[in-house]
Amino acid sequence: MIFLFISMFMLFFKWHRFIFILISLEFLMLSLFLSLSTALSEMMFFYFMCFSVISSILGMVVMVGYMKIYGSDQCIF
Repeated sequence: MIFLFISMFMLFFKWHRFIFILISLEFLMLSLFLSLSTALSEMMFFYFMCFSVISSILGMVVMVGYMKIYGSDQCIF
């Protein structure tokens, strides 16, 4: 529950920087891990973990690409 609280505050107060949006989405994913770890089976938890790793890597690739093109991390789609 604390990770959900932290991520919502980060999204609310620091939404203008893309890196803070990515960090708050990672905290949301961590809160989902903690809440769904007992409810899901092992195979579904593995799929969920793979999806979260792939989405975080793609988020970092997008951020590095936009910093390379625009030279700033204050870019939101």
